Amino acid sequence: MVSFLALLPRALTTFLYAVAALLRFYANTDTIPIQLCPLTILQWSFLAFTLGTTALLANLGLEWHAGNRSRHREIEKRDRADQERERAARHARIQNRFFLLQTRHQLAPSPDTRAALTDFLSFLQEYGE
Repeated sequence: MVSFLALLPRALTTFLYAVAALLRFYANTDTIPIQLCPLTILQWSFLAFTLGTTALLANLGLEWHAGNRSRHREIEKRDRADQERERAARHARIQNRFFLLQTRHQLAPSPDTRAALTDFLSFLQEYGE
């Protein structure tokens, strides 16, 4: 239904301009009034042209609004992706800092570290081959 409403101003504009052209260029504008209304064919043509221009302006407003809405959606997606990228980079920096601190702590000369490395070396020698 919404897609039909988006096409309505374009179709209406085309129809009204066609009617205006038909009335203006293919009718005798001086002598043939329409019996239901005191307007001449030329006045009917001008009315159809005015209504067509109004429909064209309405269509322009709808297209402008749709373009702004899609542009705002793209900007929002880009901002969200930038925030996610920054969050991932911050997480990676924290993780790298933790890894460095953990490695420094494990390599600090202490009896516990020495014993753990000795056990690990003996494990590698026993099961490494």
